[in-house]
This record gives sequence, structure tokens and C-alpha cells, in this order.
Amino acid sequence: MILSAAERFLERMGQGIAYFMVQVVDFSVRRAIWVIGTLLLLTLLALFYAFTHFSVDTNTSNALSRDLPFQKREVAYHKVFSQDQHTIVVVLQGKNPQSTAEAVKRLEDWVRAHPQHFHSVYVPGGGSFFERNGLLYLSPAQVQAFANRITNAQPLIARLSADPSLGGLSDLLNLAISQRLSNGVQLPGMTAIFTALDEAVTAQLEGKPYQLSWSKMMGGSLAKLGPAQRFVIIQPVMNFQSLQPAGAGIHALRAGLQSLQLNAAHGLSVGITGGAVLDAEQLKTVSQGAGFSLALTLGLEIILLSIALRSVKLVSGVLIGLVSGIILTAAWALFFIGPFNLISVAFAILFIGLGVDFGIQFCLRYREEMFNGAVHRVAMQRVTQGMGAALGLAAVAAALSFYAFVPTSYAGIVDLGLISGTSMLIALLLTLTFLPAYLTLWPIAVQGSKNTAYYPHFRVIPTLAKHPIHRYAYWILGLVTLLALGAIPLAMHATFDFNPLHMIDQHAEGVKVFEKLLANPDTAPYRMEVLAPDLDAAQAVAHRVKQLPTVARALTVQSYIPSKQKEKLAILQNLQIVVPPFSLMMPTSLKPPAADTGKKLEKLVKELRSLANKDGHDSAHGKVATQLADHLQQFLRQEGGHPHAIDALQNSVMGTLPGELKELGMALMAGPVTLKTLPAALRERYLGPSGQARVEIFPKEDLSSNAAMYRFVKSVLKVEPQAVGTPVMLVQGGEAVLGAFQEATYIALASISILLLLALRRYRDVLLIMIPLLLAALFTVAAMSLLGLSFNLGNIIVLPLLIGLGVAFAIYLVVRWRNGVDVAHLLGTSTPLAVFFSGLTTLSAFGSMAISRDPGMASLGEALSLALAIVLLCILIILPTLMLLCTPSPREEGIEQDEGS
Repeated sequence: MILSAAERFLERMGQGIAYFMVQVVDFSVRRAIWVIGTLLLLTLLALFYAFTHFSVDTNTSNALSRDLPFQKREVAYHKVFSQDQHTIVVVLQGKNPQSTAEAVKRLEDWVRAHPQHFHSVYVPGGGSFFERNGLLYLSPAQVQAFANRITNAQPLIARLSADPSLGGLSDLLNLAISQRLSNGVQLPGMTAIFTALDEAVTAQLEGKPYQLSWSKMMGGSLAKLGPAQRFVIIQPVMNFQSLQPAGAGIHALRAGLQSLQLNAAHGLSVGITGGAVLDAEQLKTVSQGAGFSLALTLGLEIILLSIALRSVKLVSGVLIGLVSGIILTAAWALFFIGPFNLISVAFAILFIGLGVDFGIQFCLRYREEMFNGAVHRVAMQRVTQGMGAALGLAAVAAALSFYAFVPTSYAGIVDLGLISGTSMLIALLLTLTFLPAYLTLWPIAVQGSKNTAYYPHFRVIPTLAKHPIHRYAYWILGLVTLLALGAIPLAMHATFDFNPLHMIDQHAEGVKVFEKLLANPDTAPYRMEVLAPDLDAAQAVAHRVKQLPTVARALTVQSYIPSKQKEKLAILQNLQIVVPPFSLMMPTSLKPPAADTGKKLEKLVKELRSLANKDGHDSAHGKVATQLADHLQQFLRQEGGHPHAIDALQNSVMGTLPGELKELGMALMAGPVTLKTLPAALRERYLGPSGQARVEIFPKEDLSSNAAMYRFVKSVLKVEPQAVGTPVMLVQGGEAVLGAFQEATYIALASISILLLLALRRYRDVLLIMIPLLLAALFTVAAMSLLGLSFNLGNIIVLPLLIGLGVAFAIYLVVRWRNGVDVAHLLGTSTPLAVFFSGLTTLSAFGSMAISRDPGMASLGEALSLALAIVLLCILIILPTLMLLCTPSPREEGIEQDEGS
């Protein structure tokens, strides 16, 4: 009795809604001018509001709910250590460590001079502290080897420090050759000096840049003190209301690098990467891709609408409604939700793809009724009575598929769900008000003889007996069953790619540099951190995680205090007796070449030829001496009379010498390193203001592999559950996103099933709609697995959308079938044709995304296009086949009449 009362209530409510929709359409027909004027005014007001309030929140850290456990840990960590957020990493490498160090220093000074673009700059291993104490970070054996090489090079060092000029070098070489010729004594390293000097002279003759590295000449030790590759970590000023939050800083940095001549043309390899750069490159390709996709979508929509509707008035009515719907939706979103995010801005493409469906269904049904002889107002009433309920049900079902995102933890997609779900209701409202009013003011004329060529199926309805679905219904169901069984294992092997790096243009500079750094555990940008209450606790954490096979090393501030300092300092103190550090500290720069430098070079040419004659021109020493003599003589003949040429040669040969002598002097004056003597900038990166300590954990594997990153994160979290960092964000964030969309899919299935059950009140009809959808979902996942397409952070929305799309398409067929049109005649009406063209227009929208240059948008377009194609096949083939099984007999009454006629 209660159930019967509920059914009567639902039936009356359904009738009331249908009656209300009829009245809305009829009112729009009767008051067309008023309706058009009101909607025009609302659209103009919405356009003004959207234009004056439009903004986009481009902060990618807001994509996931802040209430997730790993998000809370991340927020707590960055409250203490915020230096690694939104950074630009400049990777510099010159021909030698000295030229690299000089470039780093120049860039660091330039960044500090531009606080309007940059908050801070940090150079790992840079500054006077490491210049003075760098040797203490070597092993005792390495320090002793360094001391031995410097001792052997002491005569060379002493002479050069006394006169660091091209003339002084010439004197030194002339003296060395004279001693070699007179008594056979040879100064160590002469051959290397001859070779390097010859390279400098040759480069000068050829007009190429060259810089001699004296660290190699003086035992080669200084070249080993620092890495060839250096990093400058910059925090730019971020503007999250801009489509390029770090754009101003990145642009200023690139201009600064050019003004400083830090580029390949000046012998320096420069790469720019970091989180801010990767985000900027992704935002750039997304914005460019979105604009291209939107323009292509509109173009394809116009073409397909023209083919489907064959009327300029119908096409223009649908397109104007689409544009108005986008404007109204944008204004609603800005007013009620606030700034768009990087995901929710995609509502426009989704609206075009999905919203056009209502217009196509309405217009084709309207044209069918006009073709059958109804006048305009009656045709509108029949359209609303015949498919108003289906339109409303499809719109609500599509909205529910979007609203299913709202309860999830994927904050970035929640806004898209709210906006796109509401846009479906706005699209329905415009279809029931604007289109009837527009077609009333600009009606179309339909005549049977004129339109038969366009829609011959309206006159000659194919019978079920002639339709393949009738003949092969059981074969089709059998084949579908086999395909479904085969799809299950494929679907089980579908993968989810949680790494956003794979959604950025792989040819972008930032990605290339980033992947090179990832491949080296010493430079891996993906690291994990632990926030410990104090340094002792941090040391204990570092000791535990270092035992893990996935961890290369774990650093705390204590790691920067060298071991065995007494032993190393004793070696350096003994070395100071041989090479006094104070003797190396002056001069600080080169003086212009002396007037007699050319004569000294001429003398060197003569001495070199004498040396070659003594040692033999075919010997190693003789060949080098002869070659240098020839090139020096050529230089003196061509440019020896020009002081600027001699000055340029001195700069290329001796330019780095004062700095390298000073660096050597500082290295010899190393002192004890304690926690208090560490640089403040270094301590601040590892010690918080309240005593908290940071543990930095480096991976052993290349984390460009998702499997390696997963192993790294899971192994560390097993030992230290409070660990944070980008790898944790990616792995656990990916799990949260995957869980969110699974949740959204279940919510969409449940809510739409309940909606259909309440509206249709028959389990059979609900199953007729849901079975093809579930099969489409299964086939989509299996097809992606078969084609090697992974689900990712962008295309994971495909399954909830698939449900909303499929339900909308299926409802039109099932409702018309329920209204008494048998399957044979149903397949000859405008309904399946409208579903087909709706699917094509939506496919065009998604297909335009698939060819975007942005990998993330392209993957979304590919997945949605594949899903939609499968949905259409299931709706237009499997659904009619299932409806046949629910009829009393395969040969319906309408067929027998057709066959007997």
C-alpha cells in the first residue's frame, strides 16, 4: 500500500514536471520577444561581471584537499622550511670549475640586485665558507694527495704569484727552458703549460673564446675541489592570479642571463628547471592548447551542426544558446565559487561538447514534428510533451555525474564538478526558453517534398525485419558477452600514471634539464624530508633511513661538519710552510701587459725552437715546443703590434690566475668547522627557529620511473611515517586522486540509478540504461590498457563523464520507446539520429583536445574520445538489442503491418 502510494506520488510529480516544462516552452513561444530580451539582458550583465571579475588561481598546491594526512604534514613542514616551494633551479657548467664558479657568483649577485622579481637566492656549496674549508670535506688521503701536488708545483706557484702577467709567464718559461738547455733541470708541468698556451694562442688567431685553467697547471687539485656542475636555487615572486605565476621572474631571469653573457656562446652551458619553471611550461602549453582546442571545437561544431540540422536558423539558435550558456555559467561560477582553477577552466570545452546535445535533440525533434504537418506552436508542444521529460532527465543525470566530484578529496576537480554540473541545468533552461523563443521569431519552413532528400528516413521508415539488429540480436549479445569476458583481464591491467611530469611537453627545456638531474642520485630534485623535533632526533632518523636499500644518503645539518678534521688540518698546516697563503692573496686582478711583453714573447719563440732542436723535433717535447713557437710567431707577425691583441691574449691565458691563486690561498687557511661556524644560510635550511631539524633523504634509483618512486616512498614511509616531499605528494596524492574518482564513479552510478528509478519507476528500464553504460566503461578501460594509454591526473575524469554522457544518450531512446514507439520505428525516427550527431559533436570537442600540444590535455582528449566512441556503439547497438529482448515478440505489431502492405 505504501509502495503504491509512493508510485502514485512519483507519477503525479512526473506529470507535474512535464506539464511545467510544456508551460515554460509555451510561454517562451507566446512571449518570445520578452524572453529573448530578458535573456539578452542577463547575458550582457553576466558578460560584464565575468569580464570584470575573471581570475584564475594557478596555485597547483591547492589541487588536493588540505585535510588529507600527507597534506597536513606538508603544510606543517613548509611552515618551518619554506625554501623549496616554487623554486627556479639554474644549472651552470663551464669549461672548468673556475669559470663555473665565476658565473655562479655573477648570477647570484644579479639576482640579489633584483628583489622586485626574486625573494631569495641560494647556492649549494657556494660562498667563502666552502672556498676556505672545502678541502676538509675530502678524505685524509685526498687532502694528502692535494698537498703533494701543490708541493711539487711550488716553484711554478711562487713565480706566478710574484708576477701574474703574460710577461711574467714568458719570463718563467724562458728561465725554465734556459735551465733545461744548460743543465738539464726541468720545471714540472712545462709540457702541460706549453700545450695550454698553444691552445690559447690558436683560439686567439681563430677568434674563438678560450680561458686557461691554472688549477690544472698547479697540480690539478683545485679543479677537483668543486663539481663541474653548479646550481643556483632562486625563489621568484609568485602571482597566483596570473596565468603565469612565476612568469615575470622567469622572463627577468632569462634576460639577466643574456645580459650577463651566461650562455653557450660564451662557453657556458645553462639549464633552467625547478618547480616554478615546470609549472610555467605546463601552464603555457595548457593555455595555448585550450585556446586552440576551443577554436577547433567551435569550428567542428558549426560544421557538424550544419550537417545535422541543415538550417542556418537552427544552427545559429543552438550556437547562440551555447555562447550565452558559457557566459552565464562563467558569471555564476565567479560569483558563487570564486576564481577558476587550472582544472575548472575546462568547463567551457565540456559545456560545448555536452550542452550542444540538448539543442540537437530539441531541434531535430522539432523538425520532425514540423515535417509531420504540425504548425509551429503545436510542434513545440509535441516536442516538449514527447521529449521534455527525457531532456530534463538527461540534464539532471549529466549534472549528477559532475556533482559526483563534489564530495571527493580532489579539491581541484570539485570546482569543475560544481561549475559543469550547474552548466548542464543552465543549458537545459536555455533549450526550453531561448530556442523556442528564437525559433518563434525566426521560424523555419519545412515541406515534405523539399526535405525528403535531407531526411528520407522520415518518409520511408525501415522495418525491424530489414534491420540487422533484429536478424542478429542474439548473435550480437553473444559477441558482446565474449568481448566483455575478454575485456575483464585487460581492464585489470590498466595503469594509473600519477607523475605530472609526464603531462608536460617532454621537449621543453625545464623537463629535459629536470630529467637529467633525476638520473643522477647526487642531483635528484625529487627528495623526501622529515621534520624532526631536534637535531638528535634528526640524526636518529637519518641513521635509520640510510639503512634502506632505496636510499642513497640522508643529510642533516650535522652532515656538513667534516670528520677527521684534526688530521686534515695538520696536513694543511704543514703545507702552509711550503706555500704561505698570504703570498697568494695578491694581486686581486691583472694589470695591463707591460710594454716589453711582445719582446718577451719573441724571446720565448727563440727559446722554444732551441728546446725543440735539443730534444728533437719528433719527440713529444719537441713537437709541442715547435707547434707553440710557430703559433706564437704567427700571432706576433699578425697582431703583435696591437696592444689590445696582447691584452686579449693575456686575459685568456692569465685571466683566472689571480682568482685561482686567491682560492688556493683561502683553501690553505681552512679552520675547524663546527655547527656555529657553518654559514647562516645553510643552517637555516636544516634548522628551524624553534630547534626543529630537517632530514633530507636522497633516492638511490632514478625517480623518473613511477615504480622506483613508489618503492622509494613506501620504503621510507614504512620507517618514517611523517616523511614529506614531492615524491610523497605524487604517490599519495595520486592514490588520493584515484580514490576520489573511484568514489565519484560510485556516487555517479548510485545517484543516477536512483534518479532513473524514481523517474522511470521500472527496474527493467533502469537496467536497460545502465547495462550498456557498464559495458562501455569496461570496454573503455580495457581499450586503454590494450592501446597502452594510462589513466593520469588529467584523464581520470573519463569514467564519471562516460556515465553522464551515456545516460543522457540512453534516456532519449528508452523514453521514446516507453512512449509507444517500437524498436523498428524508433530506429527510423530523429531520436537515434540526434544521439548520433550529439555524439559526433561531443566527439569533435574531445577530439580537438586530443591533438593539443599539451600532453595532459591531449591524453584527456584521447581518453574521452575513445570512451565516447565506445558509448555511442553501446547505446546504438547494444541498447536496441536489449530493448528487443524486452518486447513480447521479436515481430512487433507494427512490423507485421509493414510486411503485409
